[in-house]
Amino acid sequence: MAPLDQMTEVLQADVARFPRAKLSVVKGPDKGAEVALEGQTVVVGSDESCQLRLMDPSVSRRHMELSGGPGGYRLRDLRSTNGVFIEGVQVLDARLTDKTRFTVGRNELRFEPERSEVQWPLSVHERFGEVLGKSLVMRRVFALLERAATTESPIVLEGEAGTGKEVLARAIHDRSSRREGPFTVVDLGASNEALMESDLFGHDVSSARPTARPGALEEADGGTLYLDEVTDLSNALQARLLRALETKEFKRPGQGGMAKVDVRVIASTQKDLDAEVKAGRFREDLSFRLSVFRVRVPPLRERPEDIPQLVRHFESKGRSGTPLSDETVEMLTRHDWPGNVRELRSVLERLAAFPDLGSSAIARALGKNLDAAGDEASGGRLRNEMSQQLLSLPYHEAKDRVLESFEKTYLLEHLKAANGVVTRAAQRAGLPRQSVHRMLRRLGITTSDEG
Repeated sequence: MAPLDQMTEVLQADVARFPRAKLSVVKGPDKGAEVALEGQTVVVGSDESCQLRLMDPSVSRRHMELSGGPGGYRLRDLRSTNGVFIEGVQVLDARLTDKTRFTVGRNELRFEPERSEVQWPLSVHERFGEVLGKSLVMRRVFALLERAATTESPIVLEGEAGTGKEVLARAIHDRSSRREGPFTVVDLGASNEALMESDLFGHDVSSARPTARPGALEEADGGTLYLDEVTDLSNALQARLLRALETKEFKRPGQGGMAKVDVRVIASTQKDLDAEVKAGRFREDLSFRLSVFRVRVPPLRERPEDIPQLVRHFESKGRSGTPLSDETVEMLTRHDWPGNVRELRSVLERLAAFPDLGSSAIARALGKNLDAAGDEASGGRLRNEMSQQLLSLPYHEAKDRVLESFEKTYLLEHLKAANGVVTRAAQRAGLPRQSVHRMLRRLGITTSDEG
C-alpha cells in the first residue's frame, strides 16, 4: 500500500454539494409512493431491492435510475421494456435540473428539486489501497472509509459484483489497528448451509473429516473477518453469528469447548440490506450490529470519468506493450460495464494479449459490431493497434500471449456453461478434471468444484 503522502492529490474542493430533491408518483397505480434524493443513486422499478418500488406490472424490475451530481440529477433508462417518457418523447439519458414530470409504465412521476443542499465530505486522495477513483462518488467513498478504518466498528459494503468490495475490505484492514492480525475471508455466496456453518465455526472429527479444523471466526481472532455476501446466511446461522459477535465467544463443534474471539467484521452484499430486512430474509438485529458504518460502492457506469485512470493503471501493471489509444479509451468510457472493474480488467487483458480476440471482446463490451459499416474504420484502427502490440514482442512471447488468452477464454466459456463446476466444464472440453484444475491454477482462475 502506498504511503498517504505519496498518493496523488487532487485540487478540487474537499466538499461536494448536491441539491436535495423529491421523486414522487403523482398519477397511476402507485400514486403516493415517493423517495427523498440527497445525492445518492435511486433505482426505480418493480424489484423489491429498488429504492422506489412500483407495483405496476408494466414497470420493469430495474426500470430507471436517478444519480446525483453537482448541479442536478441524471436520469438513465436501464434498458426497460416500456421506456421512460418526458412530454411524450422517449428518453434514454437526461439531465434533470428543474421540476420535471415523466412517465414510467402507467405511472406519472414528478422530480422536484429543493432549495437546500446536502454536502458530501470528499477525500483529497484518488485511491484507497488498491482501489482507484478521482470521481466525486469514489472520493466520497474514500472519505468515509478513511474515517471508518481507524475505528473498531463493523462495516457493511454494498455494491454490485466486480466493484472491488473485497479489495476495499483488505485496505480497511491494512489501515486499522489490527493490520498485524489475520485478514480472513469467507465467501458465503458460494456455500450451502452446512459449508457455511463449517467455514464460520469449524468442524469436528468425523468419518468424512478425520481432523478437526477451526472456523474463520477463530482463525480471524485479533484481526478482521470479511464476510462476502453476508445476506446469503440462513436465519439460523444469522442468529448464531449475532450471538458470537455480541458475547465474543461461541461453542466449537463436538467436544471442542468454547472459543473466545476478538474480531472486527467487514461484511459485503450485492443486495439492498434494508430490502432484505423488510422481506424477512435478514435479521434486523444483526443488520444493526453489522451496519455501524454502511458504504455503497458505486458501479463503474456511475463513474465513467474513472475509466481512463483505471485503463492506464492496469496497463502499467501488465506486460509491456503499446498503450491503448485515447480513441479506444474513449470508446471504453461509453460502455455501461455490467461486470464493473472486473469486466474492464478482463477486456483489457484480452486486448493486450490477442488482437483478434481483443477486437471481439471490445465489440461485445461496447455492444457494437466493429465490422459494421458505421464502425468499420474504428474497427480497422483497433485491430491494427492490437496487432502492433503483438508485433512489438519477440515471437515466443507473442505466441505465449495468444495461447494464454485462448486458454483463458476457452475455459471461462466452458465454466460459464457449466455453472462454475469444474468437473462438468472438463467433460464439456473433453479434458481430464485434474488437467483443467492445473490450467486454472496456472491462469489464475479461481472457482469451486462441487460436481
